[in-house]
Amino acid sequence: MKRRTRWAAGVAAVVGGAALLVGCASLSAGGSGTDGETGDAEMIEQADVVGTWFSDEQGKPTLTFDDSGKVSGTDGCNGIGSTYAIDGDRVRIKSFVSTMMGCPGVDDWLRGVREVRLSGDELLVFNSSGDEIGTLQREA
Repeated sequence: MKRRTRWAAGVAAVVGGAALLVGCASLSAGGSGTDGETGDAEMIEQADVVGTWFSDEQGKPTLTFDDSGKVSGTDGCNGIGSTYAIDGDRVRIKSFVSTMMGCPGVDDWLRGVREVRLSGDELLVFNSSGDEIGTLQREA
């Protein structure tokens, strides 16, 4: 009986190891990750995002990424500041520290940013729910 138990444990270890190797090979070949994405997006380099990005909307919402991992700007009314980290094809942004002035007529959508992604010459802006909330263009 002991021999069968050892044999079954050995088979389970081999099958489990093979499944792990197949999963890793799929991810390294650009297969789907745990979030269901295809892996087709290019990796972002820090130099790709460093600089100032803006919108022509009222108040000129702006984000400036520096090479030390800090991001600052304005939501069109209030000053905002935080830190960022590059995660593959995304730039994740921590919650902002912000001033709290009231600005009638200004849409402060940029205050909700938690992630950005590059798309050509635009920076797509996403909130904490993963919804796209706006776009910014690189300042010349």
